[in-house]
Amino acid sequence: MKNLLIGFLFVLLIAFLGDPAFAENFDMYMQEWNEKRELATQYLLDAEKALKEGDEATACITQRRASKYGIEATESLIKAMKINGSTDGLENFESGLNKWRELGDFC
Repeated sequence: MKNLLIGFLFVLLIAFLGDPAFAENFDMYMQEWNEKRELATQYLLDAEKALKEGDEATACITQRRASKYGIEATESLIKAMKINGSTDGLENFESGLNKWRELGDFC
């Protein structure tokens, strides 16, 4: 699903290459989404590992970092979608923001 969305967004990017400001902002948000999504994923894996090792304090701190990056990544994706006028499914990403927030507040 994520790969399909990424592909769709890149196709839209190519369609709008005539507007450099659009392309720069869109690219910036997409790059930020990719980078922060990867960080959030890694922090979640690290938190899971710490929890399995019985280190609940480290797991909680790491989970909060994952939440922070997950929120920032999702916000960037929402901005990119708004730039290209693609609002279909936006409510799903808004819901995803709430899930990331809950994850950070969990511990």
